[in-house]
Amino acid sequence: MSKGRRKSKQIKRPTPPKTAVRKAEAGKPPSPQWYVATMFGLMALGVMMVLVRYLFQLDNLVLIGGLVAIAIGFVMTTNYH
Repeated sequence: MSKGRRKSKQIKRPTPPKTAVRKAEAGKPPSPQWYVATMFGLMALGVMMVLVRYLFQLDNLVLIGGLVAIAIGFVMTTNYH
């Protein structure tokens, strides 16, 4: 016996409300220019410090300082609008 085609049940997923997203975005003003410059500047400075540490065989404090600068720059990206 052959089996007939079954209608597959479609899973109904709730759609997220669009108004809640818009209200959350509307409440935050755009980030100022100095914030963006500081964010990218810290990340670039950190990369430079890490490279300088390995090129000139400097102390590990330079490496730690560079990694901290990179981390602070990445943390700043979470607040960027």
